[in-house]
Amino acid sequence: MFPPLSETVSGCHVTEMQKDLIIRSMDHKDLDEILKIEETCFKTPWSRKSFENDFKKDFAVLLVAEYSGVIAGYAISWLIVDELHIANLAVHPDFRDRGIGESLIRTLLANSENYSMAGLEVRRSNKTARKLYKKLGFEEVGVRKNYYVEEGEDAILMIKHLHQNT
Repeated sequence: MFPPLSETVSGCHVTEMQKDLIIRSMDHKDLDEILKIEETCFKTPWSRKSFENDFKKDFAVLLVAEYSGVIAGYAISWLIVDELHIANLAVHPDFRDRGIGESLIRTLLANSENYSMAGLEVRRSNKTARKLYKKLGFEEVGVRKNYYVEEGEDAILMIKHLHQNT
């Protein structure tokens, strides 16, 4: 299982803006703010029920990024066999370009000692996210045609190999 989270983000150079950034486990009381971010960031947002279901899953890791006491973003990952699957990640537009998304991902990766890979799907059109994932060592390995059905958009499948024993 995922170990308890520390508030330190491994591997990150802490900038002046990030001194007010805390990465912590998501709580039910965060859900209203999370849903506002979800609806702002995505054409087809997850429902409240989807988030509530993830709270019940023992293999789900739900993180929140608080910036100066305000929920600025979140990440949801699933621990499936030996994979850390990043299922959802969003940063409110008012808080972008501050390293918040990167900090969320680095926190997930830093706490994934028992997993051999991390994977995710990202919209083909989301060049900013794809660039960030590549910066963090993810590789584009495939395409899921029409993954985002309502918009008819493909997803790029990206993976990062973790902690390989040789």
